[in-house]
Amino acid sequence: MMYFRPKQFGIVLKNARMDKKLTQAELAEILDISLPYLKDLERFRNNPSFEVFEKVIRFFNLSADLVIYPDRNLADSTYLQIERLLARCNKAQLQVVLATTEALLAADGKASGQIPCVEDADQVACKS
Repeated sequence: MMYFRPKQFGIVLKNARMDKKLTQAELAEILDISLPYLKDLERFRNNPSFEVFEKVIRFFNLSADLVIYPDRNLADSTYLQIERLLARCNKAQLQVVLATTEALLAADGKASGQIPCVEDADQVACKS
């Protein structure tokens, strides 16, 4: 069973449906679920099955994080742009991004301490 807030799923589902200008009946047919079940989902009375959850995020091209991690910084366009670009990086590029981010946070005193970094003039060297 999936564990997340039914209210968050219901809000995301209803907003996505309304953005596409679909009625509840039309969406229920598209998702191959009953109309009462869809209404219950939108009214926070039920949790979706994994299958329905997957159908919803695929049909509306949504991020599952929007529902599972509703407190993340998903309204910030810069954050979302970075997240999309990260998905296109290979492992070596991700290591550079990680080291750079750790160095930036270390400079502000917010680093997690997972990667020790040493600043030397114009460079930051991080050991992994």
